[in-house]
Amino acid sequence: MRIAIRYLCFLVVMMCAGSLYSQTITGKVTDNEKMPLPGATVVVEGTKNATVTNFDGSYTLSNVETGSVLEFTFLGFDRMRVPATKSVINVSLVSSTQELNEIVVVGASVKRSDLTGAVGNMSAKKITETPTANIVQAMQGRVSGVLISQNPTPGGSASIKIRGNNSLYAGSNPIFVVDGLIIEGGFEAINPNDVANIDVLKDASSTAIYGARGANGVVVITTKKGKRGEGKVEFDTWVGLSEFSNTMPLMNGQQIFNLRADAFANGYMDKNPGADRQAYLNNLKATGSAPNPVSQKIEPVFPKWELDAYKNGESYNWLDQITRTGVEKNYNLAFSGGGEKGSHYLSFNYVDQDGLLKNSGNKRFNGKINLTHDVKNWLQVGTNTTFSRVETTYIDGSAYGNALNGNPLLAIDPTRPYLQYGDDLNQGAYNPIVSLTMDNLASKNHLMTTNFISVKPTDGLNLRTTLSVDIMDQANFRYDPIGSGQSIRNKAHGDANHYRVSELNYQWDNTATYNRVFGKSDFNALAAISVQSNSSNFTQVDARGFASDDFTYMYLGGAADKMNFSLASGFVEQTLMSYTGRLNYSYDKKYFATVTYRRDGSSRFGMNNQWGNFPSVALGWDLGKEFLQSVEAINLLKLRASWGIAGNQNIANYATVSHYRPSVSNGQVKFNNDGYMDNPDLKWEQQNQTNLGLDFTGFGNRLSITAEYFNTQNDDLLMIRGLTQLSGYYNMWANIGSMENKGYEFSASYKILNNKDFNWDVFGNISTAKNKVTALYGDTKVKWNVGGDNNSTVQQSGNLFVGESMNNIFVYEFDKILQQSDMATLNQVDYQGRNKDLRPGDAVVKDRNGDGKINDSDRYVIGKLDPDFYGGFGTEFSYKGFGLNAMFSYSYGAKKFSGYQSYMGSKGMSAAHTDLLNAWTPENTNTNIPRVANGSVGYGIYETSAGIEDASFLRLNTLSASYSLPSQVLEKVKLDKLRLYVTGSNLFVVTKYKGLDPETGDGFPMARTIVLGLNVSL
Repeated sequence: MRIAIRYLCFLVVMMCAGSLYSQTITGKVTDNEKMPLPGATVVVEGTKNATVTNFDGSYTLSNVETGSVLEFTFLGFDRMRVPATKSVINVSLVSSTQELNEIVVVGASVKRSDLTGAVGNMSAKKITETPTANIVQAMQGRVSGVLISQNPTPGGSASIKIRGNNSLYAGSNPIFVVDGLIIEGGFEAINPNDVANIDVLKDASSTAIYGARGANGVVVITTKKGKRGEGKVEFDTWVGLSEFSNTMPLMNGQQIFNLRADAFANGYMDKNPGADRQAYLNNLKATGSAPNPVSQKIEPVFPKWELDAYKNGESYNWLDQITRTGVEKNYNLAFSGGGEKGSHYLSFNYVDQDGLLKNSGNKRFNGKINLTHDVKNWLQVGTNTTFSRVETTYIDGSAYGNALNGNPLLAIDPTRPYLQYGDDLNQGAYNPIVSLTMDNLASKNHLMTTNFISVKPTDGLNLRTTLSVDIMDQANFRYDPIGSGQSIRNKAHGDANHYRVSELNYQWDNTATYNRVFGKSDFNALAAISVQSNSSNFTQVDARGFASDDFTYMYLGGAADKMNFSLASGFVEQTLMSYTGRLNYSYDKKYFATVTYRRDGSSRFGMNNQWGNFPSVALGWDLGKEFLQSVEAINLLKLRASWGIAGNQNIANYATVSHYRPSVSNGQVKFNNDGYMDNPDLKWEQQNQTNLGLDFTGFGNRLSITAEYFNTQNDDLLMIRGLTQLSGYYNMWANIGSMENKGYEFSASYKILNNKDFNWDVFGNISTAKNKVTALYGDTKVKWNVGGDNNSTVQQSGNLFVGESMNNIFVYEFDKILQQSDMATLNQVDYQGRNKDLRPGDAVVKDRNGDGKINDSDRYVIGKLDPDFYGGFGTEFSYKGFGLNAMFSYSYGAKKFSGYQSYMGSKGMSAAHTDLLNAWTPENTNTNIPRVANGSVGYGIYETSAGIEDASFLRLNTLSASYSLPSQVLEKVKLDKLRLYVTGSNLFVVTKYKGLDPETGDGFPMARTIVLGLNVSL
């Protein structure tokens, strides 16, 4: 088949080749597999004397002068120059590294081998092993140093961190570079089927060409290009069915009734220790009412409808009313090909996801075209353009939580605006069934296009100009119906909201690269000038008071409450200009050096400090070639070291100036500031990064190992500093404080079997990233995060302590559940005035400093939200056409606040976890769960170390079984590939975490998905 294709290429080329000269030099041109290349061009350099190879790759070229150089070229292969010193010259061209071994950065192609810093890679094959519409989710566990947390909501964006946190307030998200275009959001709209390679740049040397934009790492995405030869058509599709991977085991109607009865009985006994508890319970369960513990006045505890439901054995599940089986469908069609003068890649993608909550869903439409064309042998033009449209139907954010917390004694009613326990009407507990009827729609159109002109005026020199444009328009429309709890609570009588935002970002890169080989020396230089402009604007309108729900958000003019119209708008623009110079040098393929210098100017800083300078240097030494060439087991043993300074500018636009807004009051114009004082001296946050790395491959390239150590010292941190109110302001952005972030990364892969029929690979990685605050401003050792009703309560997270992680958790230490034997010594400690009301079964905290009283001095840092280490591992096995792949991700040591604790604090007036069935009682004292008592003043477990969950986990991300038709069958049906597969995603997670999910938390559960897919190409 391959010979036939090449013969076809030969016939086409021969029609255009013109007349050939006879004699002189003959030979044969083949590829790296010794297969002939028909249609390859052979030219005497600097002349028009040229020919092409015939169907078996042979050629004849006459009139070749002595001392000439022959140049051999073929699309998809590297150009080769050979002195014309013999009458027979045979050459083997090497496959072009443009797609496989190069990445596109700042408008120029760079060899991966030239990036002597820390770089992780993920190929297209690995990406498509996880059937997902989200490119970031497909990366989870695959690349060392990259921590990814999934987003379980339809169309949601997963979060990604590279090497942890490097800033306190100025962001931690990396940038994405798609075919040279820098984007800071919207990556969830990228079609994974379009991706050829993902490179993760992690240290200052590899990210230096992005200067300020690369402070938190860079994810470089290179999309697919057409290849030489016969055109190719690929069709991929899969369909998946989803369900919740975990549910919270909550009490049913009978259990919640008994829990509340016990809580009220215990509360009554606290005030009336001589009373008959059982008589109290009997009366309560018979009538639903009981005496007040203090006034003794009979008061209702259970209204009639709860009492009737209990007596009738009813239990209602509100969550079942709004959930369903999720269905996701994905279709992808791609066309690719190329000829002597260019290549093309064209794709179409459609994703349709029905969420696990009724009426929720997400649709995405993608179209992509990548074109390159050689106008001249020295002039190439091209474009990489993607358009996507995303349509999302949201459900009110409270729907899941309200349904989960719904009273199991409350009969299902799709009309009532609120849910409730007892006679307490909670206006925050909106009826989730009503919430499903609310319109909440969003659409986003996103165009990303990168267009380049590449000129090669002389051998080794490449001049390239690239204009990239990123355009996004988003519209959100919401309507709260007249009868919804949301509308009633806000006295809106129907509430409509329009929100529109537009972004226009353009990027102009001009680069010059020069490559030269001098004997054993390989020299590469790059110079670049880049200009980036990012602008956005939004408009928001809220209208209230509608006569009916007929037109929902579509007719704002029908809103009668003109006095409560709300309008908002904003316009923002930010620019960045950069100058970059980089030198790469290698000698004898053993010694490597990269030096980079970048100067960035950002409009986000004041005139005094707009420009920042960011140098870096990286060195590499191939110890294997130096000392161990005779050791066959070692293919590569390369030592790397890099140092550099990265900058961070991730603060709000216009943060260096004070903001004032005019308002009119009593006919007078007033200008009010937003509380932030200007700071014209604000400057770049600087990160001093050091990286040490080791690369090893051996045993015939079957074993690969990469190890890294990094240490980042962060100075001039961009922080918000509080000010005295006498200044007229509350806060100011300033460069204060420092922190460090360091860690290790290790990844390995091994080919256990590698032959014609059997292939078996195993791989894995482990990473750490530990940050520590090393200084705040002046002699300050602590920066408190206060909140609460009076904005003075120290919070459990967000506090900064010198010497601790920025993501620390600050709580009281759980001491014990009080027993009867503890009551005699209870008053040795002042429990913040609670002593007289504490009873056996209540929880108390430890007096850590031993001063006899509990206060904030007894709180301590129990741990941090970040894991001690994390990573992933997996295996790939194939036998003939059968394949089996498994991918695991894991995280160890992270602590997390859990919604589980809110269910453990119930006293029957809210949803309760079944673990409360083991709460302390006089008969059940061997438990760490406090008693349930109405009016108890004991410390809640959520206030203590016992309420902080271990969020360590091991998750089976994907398990996939596949079958590919054998080649002899494919030839008969005229196909190149036909593969069927079934994949399970998030099949199980091993964890001690008692909330919904240790990775994503408790806002919304993860989904377990079974996918059936098909890949076809011809």
